[in-house]
Amino acid sequence: MFNLIGAAYDVYFGFSITFMVLMVLASISMIILVLIQRGDSNNNINAITGGQETFFGKHKSRSYDGKLKLATVIVGCCLVLFSILYFVFQVLTSQLG
Repeated sequence: MFNLIGAAYDVYFGFSITFMVLMVLASISMIILVLIQRGDSNNNINAITGGQETFFGKHKSRSYDGKLKLATVIVGCCLVLFSILYFVFQVLTSQLG
């Protein structure tokens, strides 16, 4: 019986370490993706001059900036998921030990 509890503790501890490593990698990826993106500092000028009505303004989701924005959202969702799973395994580990 105690051997089974010890094995479950080791498995939960291994999962919590794995999700901690995944959170660190996702955090580093998020920082890099945010730093690579261009800022939207001239949105006010584009609203006055109609700068968004160009080909690149209409098809921004297909451009490099659009792909970076999508990647940022995906990595952010993965980061939230990894952190939730990490804390779930932390609670399970603390209940066994």
